[in-house]
Amino acid sequence: MLLFSIIIPTYNRADFIENTVKSVLRQTYTQFEVIIVDDGSTDDTETVVHSIHDRRITYYKKENEERGAARNFGMHKSKGDYITFLDSDDLFYENYLMNALESIKKYDIPLFFHLGYEVTDENLKSKIKIDYLKSDDIAIFVKGNPLSCLGVFLHKSIISQYKFTEDRDLAGSEDWELWLRVVANCGIKTDNRISAALIDHEGRSVLNYEEDKLIKRKELALKYAFEDKAVQEKFGPYMNKMIAYCDSYIALHLILSKKHKQGLKYIKSAFFRTPSFLFERRFAAIVKHYILNSIS
Repeated sequence: MLLFSIIIPTYNRADFIENTVKSVLRQTYTQFEVIIVDDGSTDDTETVVHSIHDRRITYYKKENEERGAARNFGMHKSKGDYITFLDSDDLFYENYLMNALESIKKYDIPLFFHLGYEVTDENLKSKIKIDYLKSDDIAIFVKGNPLSCLGVFLHKSIISQYKFTEDRDLAGSEDWELWLRVVANCGIKTDNRISAALIDHEGRSVLNYEEDKLIKRKELALKYAFEDKAVQEKFGPYMNKMIAYCDSYIALHLILSKKHKQGLKYIKSAFFRTPSFLFERRFAAIVKHYILNSIS
């Protein structure tokens, strides 16, 4: 039977990881292994994990090297036919792996595919649904990363070739950079059934975004991705738009940090590169947060 490897990188998530792991153990499809990679936690994460007894769980603790390195470590240890990822504060719904199995049969062993998920609050009240992706549509990746790491499946035959770039300055954009390379070379198949939840909680939100770090992430993501010839070929014509959307991402996060003057600078940059940006959802979000933060 087909085996799934579920890789859970974690760092100081003792308050969340038990629910995360138990959501995996409730799967209706039971042929899986859980690889928990503790990226140097200093809290009680290890104690919590060891309190969960299931032979399918393997726990590793390593020195802190950021999420990309932790996921790569997990992939190296994996034995499954497909690898999927789960952050240690998110949840799988019980149909996650069964939906994946059905997608694998439907698409005849795809190299790369994605299941739908939703962003919820801590009470699992849905806020946003990622259920609109189309198979082999690369245009959506021009505007950023609709996948996160939730719902992504990689076939075992490609994991030695496609790994996360282990650069600390890239942290936060390492997944988008990898997906650009995988999509350009392997395409992507999609199943928009909602199968998991990304939990939006206060501990996840970082409201002190530093301009220089955001810029560095943008530059590195594009630099590393465009070293790949297939990325150059397929995404090259969209480069100007991709830079504009990176600028809009920086603008949004600076405004969330109440750094309005710096944020406006990147809004202008995005507009001059791609005037149609004014009609995009992200521009409306930027305006909304700018107004809310200005009057608060």
